[in-house]
Amino acid sequence: MEEHYIIEYLNCKKNFQKDSVQFQGPCAFEKAVAWGKENLENFNLDMIKVVSKNT
Repeated sequence: MEEHYIIEYLNCKKNFQKDSVQFQGPCAFEKAVAWGKENLENFNLDMIKVVSKNT
């Protein structure tokens, strides 16, 4: 079973429409946290959602 993470946010470049970024593989959670801190002004850990998929 592989887990991946999604951050959903309102993208100001797309007229504040809902957008998302997915992270998969080893260190996916750490990559999601790093991306959120770098790209989102109001980022907090609650914005990261866990999605599990059977492979």
